[in-house]
Amino acid sequence: MNLIEKYKKKVLQILVLLLSLCILIPATSAIDISGEEKTIFTAEEDAGIYAAIDSGNILIREALLDKVSSWSKFYIYNISEEKLEKIADYSFYSHNLAINKNIAVWQGKSEERDFVEGKYDVYLYNLDERNTPKIIVDKFNSVDDLTVGENMIIITGRNSIAESSDYDHGDIFVYNLEDESLTKHEFPGCQYGVAISEDCLVFYDDRYGQMKDTVHLMNFDTGKTRQIGDEKKGVYSNPDISGDKIVYKFDEDFGSFLKDSAPQQLIMTDIYTNDTTFIASPGVRIKSHPKIGGDNIVWTDKRNGKYSVWLYNLKEESEILISVTDEEYGGAVDISGDTVIWTDIVDGKDVLKLIKLDIPETSTVLTETPQSLEKSTAENDLEENPTQVANLSSGLTVAAVIFGLCFFVMRTINYKK
Repeated sequence: MNLIEKYKKKVLQILVLLLSLCILIPATSAIDISGEEKTIFTAEEDAGIYAAIDSGNILIREALLDKVSSWSKFYIYNISEEKLEKIADYSFYSHNLAINKNIAVWQGKSEERDFVEGKYDVYLYNLDERNTPKIIVDKFNSVDDLTVGENMIIITGRNSIAESSDYDHGDIFVYNLEDESLTKHEFPGCQYGVAISEDCLVFYDDRYGQMKDTVHLMNFDTGKTRQIGDEKKGVYSNPDISGDKIVYKFDEDFGSFLKDSAPQQLIMTDIYTNDTTFIASPGVRIKSHPKIGGDNIVWTDKRNGKYSVWLYNLKEESEILISVTDEEYGGAVDISGDTVIWTDIVDGKDVLKLIKLDIPETSTVLTETPQSLEKSTAENDLEENPTQVANLSSGLTVAAVIFGLCFFVMRTINYKK
């Protein structure tokens, strides 16, 4: 065997080895966790925790619901300083809270008014001013949800039973932080799960009846709304929005909340193209309100016996496990920037945990790719597996390049020969 033949054989062996490695070795995600999860707050015995995060601050509500002595406490946790500050303490059970930049809001209750007069108020706390929280709107018969936008606070509920003969009717109220005005937007049914991004508001309601919830998008500039999803095909709920992306839960089994398992799915819709993408695998039980912040989506679901916290990165098109929890019913989760928070149970007490993420701005590696569907076919294919593994396709792409190199090398050698 001459030198050229030996050279040709050696080159082929190396190229075949590289080809095998590219196909068989799975790609790894560029998304990573930059530190260990840590507990930043532990509730008193029997008390519960709910929290929201934005711009480096976490608004925490610790509350006890008791027939004799209910109470609520509110805290601000500064992430960079690792500092916890109590900002309010009440002798009533409170829920519904939100934070955006320097504005924190939550629901309170008056013991001096009855339900006809309206027992519920909305409190505001300015993190820059650090003054006592103040009531900005009062005498609501119910407050179902809250969120904070740019110079506005969104409230869903009823501000008086007398306003409507339909007790189940609720509205969306917009409180303007600049002129302190309150504007009401009427919709059928009761509205829940409000979230805002720039001039767009998303919510879900029960206008079609119980267990027929649908997600809706409202544009503040035009005043127009449109529905996301077909009420005849399942239950759409718990939306969140960031930029032009909406994430929400879909359940094709209308009564799945009564069952231990359910074919629930986490879906993302582009508000401009109407393209729909499945984010979480079908058949998982999604209990938390999914959250989206920029290119990252977080939620909790039950896949292997326990509820776990998951993150999906849209740039990397990959899903990573954040934490396995001991929450029996699935804890609440939220995200802001590179920080994820969630509730868990440790030694029988509710705790709030935090973890930092290391997510590069760009990456060329894929691990999992969601199945993107056109609007006309998306809801007919909800039963299909949404997550497609891209390792093989990525490997085949590289394989094609190596085959090309093989051909080029062989041709060059033959030419020289």
